Amino acid sequence: MRLAYGADDLDVAGCIEEAAERTIAHLDYAPIRTGRYTCVFAPEAFLDLIGAFSGMFNARAVLDGVSLSNRDSLGETLAVPFLDLHDNALHPGNIGASSFDGEGTPTHRLALLEGGVLRNFLHSEATARAFGVAPTGHAGMGAKVSVGPDWFEVGPSPGSGGGESGLDRFAASGQLAGEGRGVVLIESLSALHAGVKASQGSFSLPFDGWLIENGVQRSIEAATVAGDIRAVLQGIVGFEGEAKITPDGLCPWVWVEGLSVTGDA
Repeated sequence: MRLAYGADDLDVAGCIEEAAERTIAHLDYAPIRTGRYTCVFAPEAFLDLIGAFSGMFNARAVLDGVSLSNRDSLGETLAVPFLDLHDNALHPGNIGASSFDGEGTPTHRLALLEGGVLRNFLHSEATARAFGVAPTGHAGMGAKVSVGPDWFEVGPSPGSGGGESGLDRFAASGQLAGEGRGVVLIESLSALHAGVKASQGSFSLPFDGWLIENGVQRSIEAATVAGDIRAVLQGIVGFEGEAKITPDGLCPWVWVEGLSVTGDA
């Protein structure tokens, strides 16, 4: 999906061409063997996964006891040391950018993970009072005040090398093929409403993607990827390509080691 401020800003021809290419690429599909694979998440897929578990950064979820985090989690290491995650409603790529949240608190760029360490929670005025901090501009107004993320920025920590050296070492060790099974490219995830147990950290999700094996790329027939979000954040091997602007945030391709893929073969 692509967004723009007006029809004139949309690359309609590019959308048609990309849709056609993806459709044709998935016509030649085959089942995949069940096992553990190195997976490469497309930016959209990785942002969907992070969004499904955004409760670990949500102060309202922490107070309600339905978050993977608790009051004392700030300062804990949740991910690899070269991962940064920010929430930035004011990023120029965010079509729905707003200068204020539902309570009138100014929005700004907020560090959630820096070097893999949990730095901040998302707050409304009420949760901020409970934690003794300032509100962060993430309140939504409805039947009651909610707390939620705006627009994620995912990428390497400054000066970390973005995990590229780790990715090179991983490839050189001969493990990149996931125990000789190939590498799985995950283009999109489905059934996020049903396949995610946010308060437990586990997920089992159908996906569209490809298996790259022996230099050959082939579309994967019906398959699911399963794991734990904490293991995913700790299992990131590196990033690839320029960060891509999507409706949900900014993110490059993300390599993750050792995820369980269930197929029909």
